[in-house]
Amino acid sequence: MHCFKSFVAYLLILTTTVLQAESNWPMAGGPGGTWKVEGPEPPLKFSVRADRNIQWKTPLPEGGQSGIAVFGDLAFLTIMKPWIPQHNPDLLKARQQDIVDAHATLLIEVDKKLLDSDSDFATVHALYTSNSKQIEEHISKRVDMLLAEDPKQNIAQLRARVRRFHPKVKELEVEQRKLTIQMDKVRAGFSNDYAALLKAKADVDQKIRNLPSLKGKDIVAYCLDATNGEILWSVALQGAVEGPYNYGFSDSSSPTPITDGEHVWFVNASGSMGCWTVKGKPVWFREWTPSAKAPFNKQHEPILTGNWILNVEPLPDDDPRKSKEGERKWNYLRALNKYTGETEWIAADAITHYNTPIIGKLNGQPYVLQGRGGPHEVPERPNGLSLTKLFGDDAGQAIWHWDPQEEIPFGALANQHWDDKYAYWLKTGRLRLAVLDSRTGKPLYDHDLFTNATTTFWNKDKEEYETLQRQAIGGVVDLRHTNIVTHGHFYFLIRDKWQVARVNITTGKTEYLELPSQIQPASEGRNAWTFGVVQPNDTRNSRGFDVAQDPRIKLGGFTKSFLGAPTVVNDRIYFTSMTGLVYVLDAKAPNLDRTAILSVNDLGPVGKTWTVNSITYANGRLFHRTMKEVICIGEDN
Repeated sequence: MHCFKSFVAYLLILTTTVLQAESNWPMAGGPGGTWKVEGPEPPLKFSVRADRNIQWKTPLPEGGQSGIAVFGDLAFLTIMKPWIPQHNPDLLKARQQDIVDAHATLLIEVDKKLLDSDSDFATVHALYTSNSKQIEEHISKRVDMLLAEDPKQNIAQLRARVRRFHPKVKELEVEQRKLTIQMDKVRAGFSNDYAALLKAKADVDQKIRNLPSLKGKDIVAYCLDATNGEILWSVALQGAVEGPYNYGFSDSSSPTPITDGEHVWFVNASGSMGCWTVKGKPVWFREWTPSAKAPFNKQHEPILTGNWILNVEPLPDDDPRKSKEGERKWNYLRALNKYTGETEWIAADAITHYNTPIIGKLNGQPYVLQGRGGPHEVPERPNGLSLTKLFGDDAGQAIWHWDPQEEIPFGALANQHWDDKYAYWLKTGRLRLAVLDSRTGKPLYDHDLFTNATTTFWNKDKEEYETLQRQAIGGVVDLRHTNIVTHGHFYFLIRDKWQVARVNITTGKTEYLELPSQIQPASEGRNAWTFGVVQPNDTRNSRGFDVAQDPRIKLGGFTKSFLGAPTVVNDRIYFTSMTGLVYVLDAKAPNLDRTAILSVNDLGPVGKTWTVNSITYANGRLFHRTMKEVICIGEDN
């Protein structure tokens, strides 16, 4: 009888686990923290533009980058604290342009009269004109030299760079500003209209300078009704260090919330986190000071394992390791008691703060794979990987370390996927994939991703896909944090190209596939896809304000940014792009060619849908958030 009860209890536990996997997405990466889940199939095709399989949409007052945690009928996410200017920046810039246009017209009229009547003004004006010609000569000469070295360079960008850095040009422009002030005094004394125009220009310029900075350290956390998108409650989390709004790599709102159905934990990458009940009652709150000057690059996602929440932070002041000169700014995995927020242990090995560790199991016990290394002088050493224990009295200790000896290690700028057989490291330079034994950290394979590759690209002349075998590939840079391992292959997107690559884990066979750069609204069939077109992307929030400083993120597709991690649901891989496209690939496809593309879907209008987020899955539905709104995708009723 006792055995029978135990067996029934086991079945109940097993059933509950399966149902949870199907029904909830409790943290970044889903129920297992691996971005892979099984459950009822979500819609294969959907479109916000055509309102196809869209169950609800909820506007958000500001952009944000966290993933969406879902448990039962509740969904959780964070945004940046809404940016509120005193004056409408678009109206100010329009007024500024009107003044510039009026100034150009009036300037010709006033100067013509002054040149005929004021010899002193004429002398200064002649010097100004001479300086302008010298500036143009210096810029043109330097640009011609640079184009001779590389004719493919953008001329407008070259001219702007030369104007900014050429020492003689900078010297002449300083003189030009002095001459302009001198001439404007004469012009204003001569013409009341010109004087009024200068005053109007000064007023609008001052208002533009007084606009609040597009930097922030505070976020707002939201709880939504997952059935209809209604906002149920929200709470603010202040931070310690500022970062740019909607930076293409990260911002203060990047960490995904965690929930267990009774509590929810929100994290501000600028230095705070807290616990609330799912009804919004505060439980605990804690703060720290990040080691970086600002949230920079897609960072560690908080992980729930047992009763611990794993966060990445610098060492506390009383940790003896912090007394060592080289380790003062190092970051470490820190295990926090989910009920109290108290630190229970700090990992022995350091972690690069924009590495995304992944939890998994060996022999039924939990471990986490963490990485070190990267650009911008990240200090943690040695470069490479550690597999860290998440159980027992010695939790936080690494059972192995691996140092690839790379000069410029970028393998830690990734989702550190692994399983009970293999761990992975994507090497830079001449791109290679290192496959390690996850039990020992010993290298097993080192696959070359450049030679003998299979490539499938869109042939514009034939207007069809073309596959070539045994190709030598160049110019391939992986797009960070877009890697996923599933069905025996390591997948990733390629930066600055609309391409996806996959590598067979054991054989090293490498395949590249070009993806469409855009899909035409409400179009089906052969002509629905566009290839290779770089399309400007709108970085405005739902209130109409442009809330992105970095001009690089205004270009769409797979440009220099950190997109959301891909999600695998059953046998489908969901990749997202900055333009709001979702590519659904068949993970079981025998070949990575046109047949592997199951669908390409949109999350909003062309050129007006900016996002760097992952797909969340729960109970047959998909959830996503763009700069403007939260979207729930499910079968139309």
